[in-house]
Amino acid sequence: MNRFDLSFLKYLQDNSPLAVELAVRRFGKTLSTLKRTMKEINELLPESLQIHLDNQFITTRIGYSDYIALLQRVRFNRYLTTAEERVQDLFVALCLHDVVNKNEYYSKFYVSAGTVKNDNPLMLSRVHEKGLTLQSIPRKGSQLVGDEFRLRLAACMSIVKTVEIGAGNRLVMHQANEPINRSIAEQFLMQCAGEIEQAAVYYDQAICPATELGYNGRKYLLVYLSLALHRIKSTHRISDTAGMNFLTTYPYGVLAEKAENCSLDMLIASLTFIHRPFTLYDPALQAYVKRACDILAGELTTTIHNYPGWYADIYNFIYAAIIQNKLELWFDDKKLHDVERRYPELWLRIRQAVQEIEHRWQTLFSAIHLATLVLIVKKHELRNRVVGDVKKQVIIATNSSESKVGYFKEVLLSRFHIDVVACVNINEIDQLQQQQFDLLITFTNKISSHLRHAQLEYVKVNFYLTQDDFQLLRERGLSPARKKIPVEVFMRQVQEMDPTTLRHFLEQQYSDVFI
Repeated sequence: MNRFDLSFLKYLQDNSPLAVELAVRRFGKTLSTLKRTMKEINELLPESLQIHLDNQFITTRIGYSDYIALLQRVRFNRYLTTAEERVQDLFVALCLHDVVNKNEYYSKFYVSAGTVKNDNPLMLSRVHEKGLTLQSIPRKGSQLVGDEFRLRLAACMSIVKTVEIGAGNRLVMHQANEPINRSIAEQFLMQCAGEIEQAAVYYDQAICPATELGYNGRKYLLVYLSLALHRIKSTHRISDTAGMNFLTTYPYGVLAEKAENCSLDMLIASLTFIHRPFTLYDPALQAYVKRACDILAGELTTTIHNYPGWYADIYNFIYAAIIQNKLELWFDDKKLHDVERRYPELWLRIRQAVQEIEHRWQTLFSAIHLATLVLIVKKHELRNRVVGDVKKQVIIATNSSESKVGYFKEVLLSRFHIDVVACVNINEIDQLQQQQFDLLITFTNKISSHLRHAQLEYVKVNFYLTQDDFQLLRERGLSPARKKIPVEVFMRQVQEMDPTTLRHFLEQQYSDVFI
């Protein structure tokens, strides 16, 4: 069994029954290869849960708990590790131990003696990539040396996905670990058992009262702090913090050593927060972010009414992103991979707006950071859409009766900030050549063909609008119907109005809100 077998089973567990054609296309494997994979997996499954090929579908009754139980039965004596997996496991071992004999360590993988030598170039490449060195200790083994802070950060990236936060902020094994991840978690949890307890105490007493980290940020911090305490106990301490003064950080005062605290404070500043109190600004960054915010606000069609919240969100993220880039902390998220395609113009504007910051701090924001900034800006753009915003002009092309079209119009109006300026009959299409509008909508195939013949751009949706239709209309530029009224503006408008005047004003000016 190998990594592919387990990834295939995981996908099948989530998507059974799975069409054979889809499986072949998704995994890039032939049917005969998939059959061998199914045979290998079935040897570890009870008959009631085994995988079957039924006509053109692959089926199984395995549930998530069954999948976890199978993973726990897969040991290295029947699991074919890859070079990448072995190197990752060994790298963590080198961080947890002063010296590791690679030949002895590799025996747990059930591989030949030559495999250690064959894996060596990949191991050296990984070590050098992190700015570290692998030293040979005569008659003992190998030792990992180099910048202590970066050594810990590199190990944490391998460890963090193998553990979860249990009761009382104590780290525990991630249940669905594959063999290599289980091996990494086991050695970390065993070697750092006492430090994991101490890290939870430090977090509760020194860090939690000052700020509130999100789950993933808190987990990374607990892994780092546990490993740091373990390394400090073995006399591996951070001594050089010359490169840590590029931003002002909040002093949590968790550890005894100044250099250790300096590095820890910088790491905490780079993580994800549920609530990040504005107890400390970096004076230089503050001015740069202000300029970037002003540039972006000027590019939006929406006025930013809650500027302090807008600035705080962007400042906090850029602050953390600079540190992540400096420390080479890459927190990937597949959900962000499609953002540039969805919002190409905003992506370009943000790319330009942060160039001054990149130049000043000698860094480049990753695609993941830019994608997150796009979503932050879009969030505030949506939050600041008010009832007075200009509405998109929509025309419906239809032969249906007004009573039927009236329902369709109200559904559109309930979801989007639009004016339906006309409903045009198929015999009145020529009117569209002289009329100004933003979007032409129809819900019949017959009218669609006429519009194509007339070379008019349109959107075809279902009469009973689906979620896919709503998504399509959003992509075509229609903004959500939910709008807000700026508090200051509204207070000025209604000040000193009597009830009759106020009622008339609300019905005329805010008919989308009041009824």
